[in-house]
Order: sequence, then structure tokens, then C-alpha cells
Amino acid sequence: MPRLATIFAIAAMLAPAGHAAEPVGGRWSLERGHDKPRYLFRDGGTAVDLFSYHQSDSNKDGTDEVRLRHETGFLVIESQGWPNHPTATFPNSGNPNTIRVQEFTFLLPLEPRKAAEITRLPMGPIGVALNGVVFFNPFEQGGMNAVAGYSEVWLDSCCGHPQQTGVYHYHKYPTCVKSPFPDDGTRHSPVIGFAFDGFPIHGPYESDGVMAKDLEGDRALDVCNGHEDAERGYHYHVTPGRFPYVIGGYRGVPEPSNNRGLRRMGTGAIEDNAEGASRMEAVIAEVRPGTLPRGGRRAVTLVLDPAAANRGPIPDGKPSWVQFGPYEAVAIAREGNTITATVDVPTDASLGMLLDCHVEFEADRRTRVMKRNDVLRIVE
Repeated sequence: MPRLATIFAIAAMLAPAGHAAEPVGGRWSLERGHDKPRYLFRDGGTAVDLFSYHQSDSNKDGTDEVRLRHETGFLVIESQGWPNHPTATFPNSGNPNTIRVQEFTFLLPLEPRKAAEITRLPMGPIGVALNGVVFFNPFEQGGMNAVAGYSEVWLDSCCGHPQQTGVYHYHKYPTCVKSPFPDDGTRHSPVIGFAFDGFPIHGPYESDGVMAKDLEGDRALDVCNGHEDAERGYHYHVTPGRFPYVIGGYRGVPEPSNNRGLRRMGTGAIEDNAEGASRMEAVIAEVRPGTLPRGGRRAVTLVLDPAAANRGPIPDGKPSWVQFGPYEAVAIAREGNTITATVDVPTDASLGMLLDCHVEFEADRRTRVMKRNDVLRIVE
């Protein structure tokens, strides 16, 4: 989107005109008179329209992926759980599952309140991103940390993957979930989703150049990845590269209807168990340059290491697909073990976060995937 159009779109989301907003509870209000209900959330003193940006029919089935309404005490989110950003091909050599449309209905407390004790996170959905895709806790089905100590190909470059019933989900900060407001690292990160206790989940930044995970003293994040300030009250931050990545427990009172596991969970924050090493070596040995500026078409070089191809030889020919975080390659070339991928970096790209790289080859009637985490960041 051109920069001027982006500015106008953001202005509309910050200060919608022509319709009065009626309070519905807590920091939420409703603007009527639009084609779809427009719910505004007060973030740092400003009412923002978080969801309209994501209310679309990206899978072309005639139903918006995210639909909103409210009832007494709750914002109701109906979601198909379908990602509105590029994903890896599933199934593939690292994941046998397929992404499937879901029929989620989540109730977020309009007036979240802190609990006397931390509620332990269940398996399955623990919160929902603005695009309707769910967050899971950091552990995969076998109980291992799904982010650290596991195969890099487990998650795609948008930090998600489907489980056995086709639920696509995030275990860590989803760099492809685009808030209506670019996160350039110069101010407090915007909201990217909500935990099932109703408290918002923000991106990684606390202020200009300062990540929330690096705060100390009274401002430091608690074991749930949350803290409190005068403008926002209690809220969570994602913590890239540091457990628990999204949230570590519910500091507030979670709504049990969102996950039946909540009815039998105990108390206390989760603890890390990143033991062992990746199940396979990274075939992508090098990615250069490590940074790309905003705006324009850029070339990235990937060097493959055939000695690390412990799942068989590297396929011949060029890859069918290369992606860095949310950015798909628009052109791909290969010479020997060197791949050149060209990407378009938008002028409003979020800044500073390390992006994962994902490469796919179509070989032997299956999709062979290669991955390298934390290899590229976008800068001003």
C-alpha cells in the first residue's frame, strides 16, 4: 500500500468519523452504521479499530474469517482460524497436517480482572490474534518446547503450523500478524491479540528501542509476560527469543468456555523444558545480507550446506517458494548451492524483529522444506 494511503487508513482506524461510539464495557465501545460492527478498543488513551483490518474473506468461502458481536460482559469473536497471510505448504516434509477451516467462538471479558492466583495454561488455544488465528502455549503435543530445542522446520516463517485436526496456530510472536499500525520500535507496541482472560497481548516493544523483555525492577514483566502501566493497566507483551514467548499463564480470570482444558487446570505459571537439540541440522547455512531497508525490491542470498542434508540430498533445481517472515519471494534463482530470492519490502513494514526464512522444493511428489530461524530484519 502506498505510504499516503497507509497514513489515511491508519487515521481512519485511530479516529473514525461520522459515527458516535457507544460504550459496551471496559475499554470497549461500538460504532454502529457501518457494514460490519466496528468495535473500538482504548489503547493508551486512544480508541483504535483493531479488527476491521482483518475482517475479510481471504479463503473465498463466502464468510469473513473474523466476525464480532457482544453480549453482556463479553466481546464475542467468531473465527474460522484461517490465516490471512502466506503460510508454508502443508502437509510437508516437516509436518504431516493440513490447515483446515475451524468454527471457533471465543468470549473475551470486556472488563478483565486480575485473579488471586495465576491460572496455568492448557494445551490448545490460549488466546486469539487479531486475524482470528489462535495462540497455543509453548509446548507441542509431546510436551517439548515447540520453539527451542526442536526442529526449525516445525514452524513456518510466519511462526505457525497446523496440528492434527487442522488448527493453524502460533507458539511464538507471529511476525506476519499485521496490526493496523506498523510497529517501528519507536513507541509502545500495538495490540496483536488477546488472552482468554481479556487482557491484551502487545508486540515486543515497551518504548523507543526498548523491548519489554529487557525491562528491570518495578517495570519488569512478570512470569505471565505481563505488567501494568498508568495508560493501559495490566497487559501482556510477546518476548521474541525468550520463554514463554507469548504468555506464561493467565494473570486474570480466564473465560472457561474458550477451552475446556481451563476447567481442570491448576495454578502457577508454566516452566521451560527446552531439552535436547533440533531433530535435524539446518540446511540453510547462511543468509546475507542480514538486514534489508524498508521500501523497494531487494535480493537476499541463501547458501545451502549439502553436508547438513540429513534427510536426503538437496533437490535439484530452484526452490518452488521462499519466504522471509511475511515476505514471499517474487523471483527465485539458483546456482549450485546458492539461492537468490528477491522480495518486495513495503514502506510500512514492521522494524527490528528477526524474521525466519522458509524454503520449499517440490520433489518426489512431496514438499521438501528447509528452514533457518532469526536470519533477517527490516530496518529504516
